[in-house]
Amino acid sequence: MTIKEQIINRIKRSKNQNVFVIGDFTDIGSPETVRKVFFQACEMGFLYRVAHGIYVKPIVSEFGIVPPSLEVIAEEIAKRDHAQIIPTGSTASNLVGLSTQVPMNLSYLTSGSTRSIDIGKRTITFRHASPRNFASVGKVVPLLTQALKDVGKDAIGENELGIIRQFIVDHPEPKFQQDLLLAPQWIQQIIKKSLTYSK
Repeated sequence: MTIKEQIINRIKRSKNQNVFVIGDFTDIGSPETVRKVFFQACEMGFLYRVAHGIYVKPIVSEFGIVPPSLEVIAEEIAKRDHAQIIPTGSTASNLVGLSTQVPMNLSYLTSGSTRSIDIGKRTITFRHASPRNFASVGKVVPLLTQALKDVGKDAIGENELGIIRQFIVDHPEPKFQQDLLLAPQWIQQIIKKSLTYSK
């Protein structure tokens, strides 16, 4: 089996929207060879180039290639790099529902290295954070923490308390109370207040 066939076969066997970089295939061929095969794989429709050096196995519909969302790309990059990520800033507040404005660019805290990745006219930013940011078992408290830091305690009224409560109800986690103890005190107070909130 040729190097090209080995690379194409590995891509075919992968899940849709898997993220690939040249280094993922250097056990099969040289970086230059892999780069050439990636170019051919894009022409054949097996790969979709989303940014310099970053490729995705696309979902193909009757209308053509369905580009993966930036959220999917961020999650796949983190998974590939064995890194943990937490949405931060306006990315977090939008996901929780505290902001209705969809951010043009996405930002994450990461246990990996700091970097920015341009996807067309949009950007995914990963900012390295200390291990204590990733001490929680679940995802709800870290996300709420970043969302509340983004909007600020003074912006939390009755409507926001209801949104926070509903988000927690919609995303039940067995270790929620344990994770809550790791949040800053003022954030703990807001979250606890939201849990007793009723319209």
